[in-house]
Amino acid sequence: MDDQAKDFDEEALKARVTRGAAKLTEEDARRVVARERELNEKFKHVPEKLKKLVNQVRLLYELIRSYIDGSYREVPWMSIATAVAAVVYFLAPIDLIPDAIPGLGYIDDIFVIRFALSALGSDLKSYCEWKGYDLTKYFD
Repeated sequence: MDDQAKDFDEEALKARVTRGAAKLTEEDARRVVARERELNEKFKHVPEKLKKLVNQVRLLYELIRSYIDGSYREVPWMSIATAVAAVVYFLAPIDLIPDAIPGLGYIDDIFVIRFALSALGSDLKSYCEWKGYDLTKYFD
């Protein structure tokens, strides 16, 4: 097993995302929304077996975009900031476990996205209901 995968610390990663989210501004969220092409390009490299991860990242991205364009503001800023921090982590070319490591590279990304989904909880489910989305596409 890769040394980075052995050193994976879930609590430290949660703290990293939470600290990052606390520092974010609405301008940071706008910058993430502007990275849609980059996000779609990264999706092309995610293994098919991780389709739910792609769906979850898309959902977080959509929530951010809806907040920024003003069409959905029924969510606290900290939820948006957490979504932004998670999407930024997913987009990072170098993270705790590099995505290029077969079989292991997306473990940290999965954890960060699931942490964000859990942290956003009812805010994200309310957004899905507002959009008319099937929750089973995003949540286990």
